Amino acid sequence: MRVLSIGHPLPNPAVDNRTIFDAPTLFDYEAIIVDLEAVQESIREAALATAPHQTSAGVPVANGESIAGAAGLAELLSRRRDEMARALERGAVVAAYLHPTSLVTEVAGMSGLDRYFLLPAPAGMGWDAQTIRGGEGRTGAIVDHAHPFAPVVEATRRRLHYRAYLNDRAPGVAEHQRVFVRSAGGAPIGAQLPVLAGQLVLLPAIAAGSVQEAMPEAQAVVAAMREALGRVDDDRRPRWLDEQEVPGLAEREERVEEARAALERAQGAYDDARAAASELSPLREVLWRAGEQALMPAVLRCLELLGFGAREDGSGWLLTSPEGELLLESEASEREVGMAPHYRLRARADRLLEERARPARGLVVVSGHRLTEPGRREAQPGEALRVASESVGYALLAADELFAAASAALAGADAATLAGWRTRLVAADGPVALTGGDQGEADTAQAGEG
Repeated sequence: MRVLSIGHPLPNPAVDNRTIFDAPTLFDYEAIIVDLEAVQESIREAALATAPHQTSAGVPVANGESIAGAAGLAELLSRRRDEMARALERGAVVAAYLHPTSLVTEVAGMSGLDRYFLLPAPAGMGWDAQTIRGGEGRTGAIVDHAHPFAPVVEATRRRLHYRAYLNDRAPGVAEHQRVFVRSAGGAPIGAQLPVLAGQLVLLPAIAAGSVQEAMPEAQAVVAAMREALGRVDDDRRPRWLDEQEVPGLAEREERVEEARAALERAQGAYDDARAAASELSPLREVLWRAGEQALMPAVLRCLELLGFGAREDGSGWLLTSPEGELLLESEASEREVGMAPHYRLRARADRLLEERARPARGLVVVSGHRLTEPGRREAQPGEALRVASESVGYALLAADELFAAASAALAGADAATLAGWRTRLVAADGPVALTGGDQGEADTAQAGEG
């Protein structure tokens, strides 16, 4: 038996210490312990791009839709929630440290993500401020010494600093809970509740400790998980036991194996279908997303469909194609787009000029009036940005125009058309139109007006 610890490092050979992002599939474990506060902090870091995070496959996590080379934050968290539910459906034991409810609002595609989003609630209950009450204290009493996790609390007693308690007056709580730790005032700060076919163990929060202090805690957690799962004597299980015949058991185990194989095939088909859909879903996101972490992945996916390659050059994204290189910037606004992308592009171009002794061309994708339906948007770049692009010499491309071109590429635009679009973006000074009308004359006219 292996224990998966999410956000709460436990030094023990039987424990896999991971984050919510780089953990393997959760339902592959039957013993999971999670620090909900650490999980929320990791999510906030990924949403605000204040710290890099990767999946267990090494794919970067981005606050937007999943695209080639990046895992979408909202989709990944939704998958983790499903995996936790499946783990409990399979009879897993999940332990979590109690913390007050709290919302993360920065995840694109999720209006509000509660700290307890990962944990299914018992029937008739919900994880909210009525069920989980905030509170602080440093003392607690074990009231059920026979509980498997009582030794875990005993091993961390000196670090105990509970931050919340279970409100046994809330609907459904009293009828489900098995309390094994209470605060000095009698509030449940450690309890076990049945969830689906598994068990959820809520533990009182503890202060951070040294590795030496965490070692007895880790040993106690592993032992508690073994006992809770009925695996205390697993290491002493005699080999001859499997040779003892039970009438009808072999046939039932065969049906279990057939069902397991069918489930794996169905899961594989679901994962393949979801991955295929995620390759195209970012296209629409280019029309309204804002912020570097949300907008840029969609912009890159659209430009890849036009035949551009993309790589980071240390200061931002660089587009490559047979027609030439382009420094790429993007910006979105609920009104017209101002000068911010111009300043970023000029700074990058100046650095490259110093390094290469030759000027670099640029492309700025603008999503002005991003909440307005395409076709009804006013001028997306502000007048100052338009004039700057024409005088300095870089292309401006509206997000809806990019979306239309990418959609045309998916619909089967020929190679000559795509090459023509790339040439236009590499050579243009100012706003560029790609689809509809005589594009060469339109671009020339726009440049002449500047």
